[in-house]
Amino acid sequence: MNPSDPLSAAPIGIPQARLRMIRLGVPMAIAAALSGCANFSPDGGMSVAAGIAAQELEKDAVTIRTPEDAKSARDRVEDLLKRRLTADAAVQTALLNNRGLQAAYNELGIAEAAMVQASIPPNPSFSFSRISGSLESELEATVTANILALATLPARAEIAADRFRAAQLRAAEETLRVAAETRRNYYRAVAAQELVGFLTQANAACSATIWMGMRRQRGWL
Repeated sequence: MNPSDPLSAAPIGIPQARLRMIRLGVPMAIAAALSGCANFSPDGGMSVAAGIAAQELEKDAVTIRTPEDAKSARDRVEDLLKRRLTADAAVQTALLNNRGLQAAYNELGIAEAAMVQASIPPNPSFSFSRISGSLESELEATVTANILALATLPARAEIAADRFRAAQLRAAEETLRVAAETRRNYYRAVAAQELVGFLTQANAACSATIWMGMRRQRGWL
């Protein structure tokens, strides 16, 4: 009997074959679960959105999670606004200063944390306290609960990983949407400004024509 092994202290009435199965099965299940543990990514899951922004838009997509990140983004926006505003500058400004986009990026951190948490196996616990029924059935219920949690770990981890990948795709989609909407609004504003200028010139020309006509009628010319 090994004093350090809680299973070795079980009453003699419990079948030794079942105890040997528990001794072998639980460590193997834990080892298999540990091999699939997920880790936090260095970029907080921004690789998909940032990659699409760089390749398709040739722009930077950044997540703002610290005061330093906020200051860096604010400085870049101020620098962009000091220059002549172009469509590209407007898109980059929106990617750095859009709250809805930052909310989508923040969901990445939540989804990644859930993915990592779901990949961590539960700590097995063994209880020999007798509350009701036979000790054998009580022990089996406790161990079965632990093994069930380990057995369903891969499925739960895969579901969390799928949700994380879905969050990455939503963030990338939101990045493209914000960029497209900003570019569209920029060209609309430019067209409206040019239309205002054209109408102003036309109004001035019309006023000059009317004035010249009045002068001719009165014999001033």
